[in-house]
Amino acid sequence: MWCGSLAIVLLLLGISQARKGLGPGDQDWGYVDVREGAHMFYWLYYTTANVSSYTERPLVLWLQGGPGGSSSALGNFKELGPVDTNGEPREGNFVQHVNVLFIDNPVGAGYSYADNTSLIVKNNEELIDDLMSFMLHFYKLHKEFKSVPLHIFTESYGGKMGPALAIRLNEAMKAGDLAEPGVLKSVTMGNPWISTRHICREHSKYLFVNGLIDEDGVAEIDAQEERILSALKKHEFSNATDEYSQWFELMQRLTGGIYLYNTQTHVDPSEDRTYGYGDDLNRFMEQNVSEALHINGSVYASQVFDVLTILHGDRLISDINAIPRLLNETSVKVNIYSAQLDALVPTSATLALIKDWTWNNKSEYLQADRTAIVVDGKLQGYEKVGGNFGMYWINRSGHLAPSDNPTAMQYVLKSVTQYDDSESTDDSGLMQMINLLVQTDKQS
Repeated sequence: MWCGSLAIVLLLLGISQARKGLGPGDQDWGYVDVREGAHMFYWLYYTTANVSSYTERPLVLWLQGGPGGSSSALGNFKELGPVDTNGEPREGNFVQHVNVLFIDNPVGAGYSYADNTSLIVKNNEELIDDLMSFMLHFYKLHKEFKSVPLHIFTESYGGKMGPALAIRLNEAMKAGDLAEPGVLKSVTMGNPWISTRHICREHSKYLFVNGLIDEDGVAEIDAQEERILSALKKHEFSNATDEYSQWFELMQRLTGGIYLYNTQTHVDPSEDRTYGYGDDLNRFMEQNVSEALHINGSVYASQVFDVLTILHGDRLISDINAIPRLLNETSVKVNIYSAQLDALVPTSATLALIKDWTWNNKSEYLQADRTAIVVDGKLQGYEKVGGNFGMYWINRSGHLAPSDNPTAMQYVLKSVTQYDDSESTDDSGLMQMINLLVQTDKQS
């Protein structure tokens, strides 16, 4: 029958489970039960690059921050997916170059949900356990990716998730439990919340030098930051997050309600400040997306506040040792990009943390030149890459850098993944054959 022919063609192309979802190209999506009663949603976009097989391009795993941000919504439709919420092509989308896997993580974020809230993870270790369970199922479903280079990209709170996941994945791959050894190539963190101590030391400096507070404001901000750090020193982690909430309210009062994620280009207080859970995007995910993917839209964002509540005490706990471990014990490359207009995680805090880290061959990074990133004659930022570590400064952007400066982030994507443009081929004839078979299916 014709369907057998289509299966053979798709197999030759390396496309398994491929469907038409929302936006261009082939996609796959669904749920993985990472634990009994805990359902994790994923959305895979096969690259739309002009290649004979999508397996010729790397796989990027995108993890949203929060904790509780939705990769399938915020990352996909606001930052780096192929289309926006109007169905219009996004400038600088990642899918035109690489395969992209969005995961709503942890369970309770986005479309992911638990049968009851007692199953929502309570700390980062449990969160990573669920991600590992997901990746085990993913590689069983998509065996063709077992030999495809994997690059983890994260944002914000992903600075805690990404490195810890990379360590576990690398160990599992070495043991032959997931994919081929060496498939995991890099972890790249955008504006990462890694060390609360380093970040708290820099907030007032950033706000002051940018004219957002005066000397009195510096004193008030610093005093509140000390309350956060004091609670952390006493291991009063829930209280530390409470004090952080007080810091946010203070900062908003002193600055007149500055948009923390981007101090310059987002100046309208009515703009969505909910990290992807604004009313418009929620309705789009609950209605348009759920209809296109034939999934239950009512679960979307239904447990995100439970995630924030249950992870309340874990949010500010730092893990500053995971990245040195990666650099010292594995061949996985580590990259950080930091945005010029981000007041939440100031670039100076990230640089101070890098200065305090110790890893083998750090001298290669220290001795590397810091060079300008110029694209089409325009300065987009700077880079400093040496050995297994890279740092990227992104101009004219804030916390959601792929949205604010897609040109710079396209450069980072190419630099990190090293996808090969020379592999592009003219497969229009083959794609026409596939389309013909699909049309035959619809008619039968």
